[in-house]
Amino acid sequence: MIFQAGLLAHGGFTTLGANTFSMAIAGSIVSYLIYKGLAKKNRTLAIFLAAAVGDLATYVVTSFQLALAYPSADGGVMASFIRFGMVFAVTQVPLAIIEGLLTNVIMNILDKYNTKEVEA
Repeated sequence: MIFQAGLLAHGGFTTLGANTFSMAIAGSIVSYLIYKGLAKKNRTLAIFLAAAVGDLATYVVTSFQLALAYPSADGGVMASFIRFGMVFAVTQVPLAIIEGLLTNVIMNILDKYNTKEVEA
């Protein structure tokens, strides 16, 4: 988070709390709950959905945070939330799908070559 704030200018240090909540807390919790809920039924699907939906959850929370900070004059927070969400959806939906697929590939490689560590 500090790397993103300081070197990549993702909002700077003034938004570190908001970024920490959306990326490190909300996305992680959603991913964890999805994986735990589905892993015993279908591990591949659980990994895919945990990665993809966790990524999208981050941007839903970010859209809400931005909507609170910049409410629309003609529609309020909800109109801003929808607008920010639509802007993020253009890039984040394809990236979330790719992230879900790539996470499955990586987990399959880890399972194949590091079975003991993955089970632990």
